[in-house]
Amino acid sequence: MSSQSTSLLPKGKENRPPVSNRHPTAPSVMTVNGHFANVGQKATKEQFEHGIQVINENQEFNPNLPNYLTFEKIAPAGFNYHLISVFGSQSTGKSTLLNHLFGTEFGVMSESDRRQTTKGIWMSRNKKQDAEIAKSMAENILVLDVEGTDGRERGEDQDFERKSALFALATSEVLIINIWEHQVGLYQGANMGLLKVVFEVNLELFLKNTRSNPRSLLFFVIRDHLGTTPLANLRNTLIQDLTRIWSGLSKPAGMEKSKIEDYFDFAFYALPHKILQPERFISEVNKLGLRFTEGHRDPRRDLFLSEQELEGGIFLPEYHRRIPADGFSIYAEGVWDQIVNNKDLDLPTQQELMAQFRCDEIAREVIIEFDETVIPFENKQVEGIRLGTPEVLGGLGAAMRTARMKAVKNFEIAASRYHKGVYGRKRTELENKIDSRLKVLFQGQLSAAHKSGVHAFSDAVSTAVKAGQKKGASYDFAEIVDREKKSALERYEKEAKSVLVEGAPWSNYNQQLSLYQKDLNEVSGKLRREEMRRLATRVERWVRSRLGDSVGIEFNALGSGRGGSGAPETGEMPNTENEIWDRIWTVFTRTVKDAERRFTDRARSFDASSAEVDVGLWRLRRKSWGVLRAKIEEEMMEGNLLLKLRENFEDKFRYDEAGVPRIWRPTDDIDGIYTKARESTLTLIPLLSRFKSVHSSSPPPLAEWIGDPPSNVTPADEEDLTPIGGVDEEEGKSLEEEMAILSESKRQDITVRFKKTADGVYVEAKRSAIGGITQVPLYFYGILLVLGWNEIVAVIRNPVYFLFLLILGAGAYITYTLNLWGPIIQMTNAASQQALEEGKKRLREFLESSDTGRQAIAMSGGHEDIQMQKLNSNGRTAPEKEEDYDDI
Repeated sequence: MSSQSTSLLPKGKENRPPVSNRHPTAPSVMTVNGHFANVGQKATKEQFEHGIQVINENQEFNPNLPNYLTFEKIAPAGFNYHLISVFGSQSTGKSTLLNHLFGTEFGVMSESDRRQTTKGIWMSRNKKQDAEIAKSMAENILVLDVEGTDGRERGEDQDFERKSALFALATSEVLIINIWEHQVGLYQGANMGLLKVVFEVNLELFLKNTRSNPRSLLFFVIRDHLGTTPLANLRNTLIQDLTRIWSGLSKPAGMEKSKIEDYFDFAFYALPHKILQPERFISEVNKLGLRFTEGHRDPRRDLFLSEQELEGGIFLPEYHRRIPADGFSIYAEGVWDQIVNNKDLDLPTQQELMAQFRCDEIAREVIIEFDETVIPFENKQVEGIRLGTPEVLGGLGAAMRTARMKAVKNFEIAASRYHKGVYGRKRTELENKIDSRLKVLFQGQLSAAHKSGVHAFSDAVSTAVKAGQKKGASYDFAEIVDREKKSALERYEKEAKSVLVEGAPWSNYNQQLSLYQKDLNEVSGKLRREEMRRLATRVERWVRSRLGDSVGIEFNALGSGRGGSGAPETGEMPNTENEIWDRIWTVFTRTVKDAERRFTDRARSFDASSAEVDVGLWRLRRKSWGVLRAKIEEEMMEGNLLLKLRENFEDKFRYDEAGVPRIWRPTDDIDGIYTKARESTLTLIPLLSRFKSVHSSSPPPLAEWIGDPPSNVTPADEEDLTPIGGVDEEEGKSLEEEMAILSESKRQDITVRFKKTADGVYVEAKRSAIGGITQVPLYFYGILLVLGWNEIVAVIRNPVYFLFLLILGAGAYITYTLNLWGPIIQMTNAASQQALEEGKKRLREFLESSDTGRQAIAMSGGHEDIQMQKLNSNGRTAPEKEEDYDDI
């Protein structure tokens, strides 16, 4: 194309007359549009100012068309633009007409050389400079200058003529048919062959699609009209010829009865001779330009018009192809591609394809802006999930709503001008794409709120419980749980509402709220069970403390073997010893019953179910039996039992019937008393070896007292329980075995050791009795009187001595009378003991102050007093006092 322009341009310039001799209507440019932006060239701003070649003679589409529309500021116009195409035979002045009508600069034929100047299809914007005329014309008019028909350059090849006609009809609102007056009535001269092609193309366009029937305006501009034949006659002739051509067309099935008026409107305008009447030609062209404005069909006027001619503004709404300006280049390229490839052209389908392309393009643009807002939140959420610490993102809800609304709004503004069906479908796709990503953020936010809320709820309940325990006051666990659960639900709902997006189908958190409530209930149940366990532990401690005291008292009573009436004359034991197991069982059941009452009352404040309380009581009874069994084993340890047996024996042996300590005399029946006391104490060993009632001679009803396991007991409730013989039969241990305290071998060992201990006490008593037999002889007093007579006389004769003797005698008598000898002796012993301790202390300090003394102290080994102490089940010294658990 550029080579042709180069060859024609010099020749045209050489043959043109100078400007001073040029006709006033002659164009200023005489080239083959070399000043336009051609196909295959990198367009410049200066070329865009003139126009652009849309399709070249080689049927190639210009990819710079979108840039041109943007340069001319038509792309943002939406539907506010109009497209006009001009048809006509070659060298009939089509380009000249357009240049005068719209101020364009299309190349025109050389005045001295009749040859083709327009090759392909060219486009330019309305550049009318006359302010008054331009103001009356419609905005954003685009003009297509189509290559002329019947040219000698193409000869018999009508392929491009047909394709260009098809392209113009598919894209243009108005088709200007440029003919001369003397051609009216002719077939070839009047371009009836071209019109037949147009009609055939029209049928081809709508052959396979009847959904829409866009109309087009055929605007006949009759050139060189002399006025001899009225325009009305010329119009009638042309309409008759057109109707006859239409009737002679071979129409497809279903369109046999179609009329030409179903597809086309007609308009006619006559222009005077350009050369002979130049001033009038320009004037009429200006008047013709005033018709290129928006118009509206008046149905009332059309009823009175017999001719099918449009008057007034020629841009009717039904002519517009409803292609937004920014999508026109895509639509035009798609149409031309279909035409060039000889495919059936379905205009609505092309419109949909163009709409799909543009809507996809617009969607990508709005998604980019959407990403700028959403991606930072997505990255934070993904990072939190990866680290296992999902975070509740602040400001997410507002960002989601703003991003979604802005994306949909921007898409609506830019894409709603395209095919409604495609727009609606693409908008749905965009919303689905946006919503799918926002849904992930929404669910992630709720998941984070769920996890943090459950954790916060658990921590809040635990903190409140600990605070109540520290205060020492009775706290209501159920009230704490209800208060914290209500607070947790309020926080969750507040967070969930903040990320709701109006209009989104997934914007509902009822299901997530139900799951959250379910988890809160599970956590509260778990916390309640843990609190029940802690309560059970406190109650068990209370039971252990009470049983330790009560059972200890019962076993300590064994040390008082007289039972208040001295050692029995027979081998039977007193009631305090004989009924020890009955008393222990009674104390045990009473203590556990009190503990059960405390447990039940406290568990009610936890809002625990009756089933949970039953399990707790069942566990408490089993645990309490374990506590009692451990206490009995502690008391029955070898050392403790021997101590109690010795105390029991000594109490029976050393004290008389009135509870007064015996002073053994040779005349006392030491052997008989010893035998009775020993035999009475020995009967304790078989009694203590088995836990049974003295009345029924059978073990207590342990299995009935503990009861069967509740139906809702779980393995976790049983895993820390010690098997009990007679209750847990699967353990293979009977109730008799459970109640056995001392084995046979242990009984024999204790018996032997006790006898040895009793024998030692007996030997001591015998020695005491024998030692009391020695008395002072009477003659010893006589000898004492004789030898001390002089001293006696000296005291009597000396008044001072005698007075001192009287004072001592009176003091001794008074002390004896007031029974003060005992306290005086005790005070004397205490004072002497304290003096001895103080002396030892001073002596030790003295020795430590010297090296020799320190060495002596280091070499000397001290000794500790050995005494029998009460031991626990682990062989350690038992504590003297347990905690008090009255606050349970």
